[in-house]
Amino acid sequence: MSEELIVNVEDSREYRPHQSDSSVSLEKEIGFEAVEVLPNLSLAPTTEELSRLRHVSGAVPLGAWLVALLALSERCTFYGITAPLQNYMQNNRDDPLRPGALGLGQSAATRLSYFLTFFVYATSFGGAVVSDGWLGRYKSLTLFASIYAVGVLVLFVTSLPVSLNHGAGLGGLIAAIIIIGIGAGGMKSNLSPFMGDQCADSGIRLRKTSRGETVVEDPTLTLQRCYSIYYLCVNIGSLSGVATTLMEKYIDFWAAFLLPFCSIWVVLAVLFLARTKFVKPPAKGTILPQAMKALWLGARGGFKMDAALPEIQMRKHQRTVRWDDTFIHELKRGLLACRVFLAWPVLLLCQSQLTTNLVSQAAAMQTHGLPNDIMSFLNPVSVIILLPLAQEVLYPALRRAKITFSPINRMALGFLLEVFAQAYAAGVQHLVYAAPPCYSAPLQCGTAGPNDVNVFLQTPIYVLEGLGEVFSSPATYEYAYEAAPESMKSLLQSVWVGMGAIAVLLGLAMSPLYRDPLLVVNYALLAGVMLLTTVVYYLAFRTHGKVAEEAVEGEGREGAVEEKVEPCCSGVPGAPVLPSGA
Repeated sequence: MSEELIVNVEDSREYRPHQSDSSVSLEKEIGFEAVEVLPNLSLAPTTEELSRLRHVSGAVPLGAWLVALLALSERCTFYGITAPLQNYMQNNRDDPLRPGALGLGQSAATRLSYFLTFFVYATSFGGAVVSDGWLGRYKSLTLFASIYAVGVLVLFVTSLPVSLNHGAGLGGLIAAIIIIGIGAGGMKSNLSPFMGDQCADSGIRLRKTSRGETVVEDPTLTLQRCYSIYYLCVNIGSLSGVATTLMEKYIDFWAAFLLPFCSIWVVLAVLFLARTKFVKPPAKGTILPQAMKALWLGARGGFKMDAALPEIQMRKHQRTVRWDDTFIHELKRGLLACRVFLAWPVLLLCQSQLTTNLVSQAAAMQTHGLPNDIMSFLNPVSVIILLPLAQEVLYPALRRAKITFSPINRMALGFLLEVFAQAYAAGVQHLVYAAPPCYSAPLQCGTAGPNDVNVFLQTPIYVLEGLGEVFSSPATYEYAYEAAPESMKSLLQSVWVGMGAIAVLLGLAMSPLYRDPLLVVNYALLAGVMLLTTVVYYLAFRTHGKVAEEAVEGEGREGAVEEKVEPCCSGVPGAPVLPSGA
């Protein structure tokens, strides 16, 4: 890597320490190459340079790579459990086609699966309260990962043949679901903001690349890169379901659950061994009592949060409150972000089709020897392929063309791609119903096999879903972290995660459509509702993205130098002059 030249060193500008370059070489190894930089000093850009020069991401800190490893291992644990769980609960041990363990039947097994999903989403709120109010994110992650490990241990031990023979399977399953739900929910609300903590804004600065181009190193793009890597690792971890389903088939369920038990210990090992490498913001103290009271006063004042301002409360009600104006403004900022998340229950309901109705759709098609649930893994594979292309090719090209692609715009595009995926799924379902031998009653006409439709017609569904996630999911992680006040970052993340609980309830409400011959209506209805949601969402928040971007740019310009000044004497020839107070 060639040595960097300091830009305009004769100018008197602010400089800031920069991260070590070990993270740059790590990025190059897996295809997330940042601009090549070497020295530890860099200069703040002028306002003119901010608007004229190309903006690039900085190096991803080591702590962010470690959090990405935590996310990969946690998702490896969760999907490693849930992939074989339906068979484990539903089928008997002596089932000749698909052996299970507990023999609860499809209805009871599906309800327990829904409960686990709902419980994980619901308990995320408690994890956020513990983190923001008392322990901080690092200690909270350690606590909930430990609880998680206990739950997986219970599941593993009670899935052993000796445990099943003594009737411990069902009791162990229920205990494991509750314990795993608490652990996974607590981690879910803290892991994503912990990634943002590692990519803390170190200031906007000028850099010169190895090719001699002067660029602006933008912390918002560094955060975007961090969350793209984070979501890439989430999808790599989700592929553990392939391994555990094969282990279930060729060995036994205890072997399938042993893999997630090992992966949750990777989480604990990284948290302990790398404890000095993380940025660990302290807890800010619980704000819930004050927030609830302020919300109540705002509701009583005509659903306007300004009614809860201390000055208004004193002037109108002669009431003294325990917060200041800043607290109310931060609360308003958090509430605005929560409004952005209101579209997510519909999106998550659509995405839930990947592991439910689309698996059933594949079972009604010609799979040519493949398991019918293997197609769902095309979704994470699509994300793993497409996300680096978006991050390294599409986004830089848009920046060079001076095209703004804010988190709000990326989310809206992801929503639109979800519409196309559901509409295409409706078309595939129509083809299934139009094909022999069973037409609109697949697998229900005696000994006849699946309908004569190739399962690979499903491929565009998973690719469209994956492409939509490439745009929407990292953007939402990024937005949730940037939009949240410091004292509410985990809490706001839990609100977004909590949208999944609403999606589960919506799925239960739509369950009467989850049967033949109504599945075309199901997919078409989802496509229509998602389209309406996308249009309303974009019309409501398109300017919000611009406002947020201008605010970020404004923060960056605070560190920018408006005018170049003549160099002053310095103890080091050619060194930039430090501003007063630096």
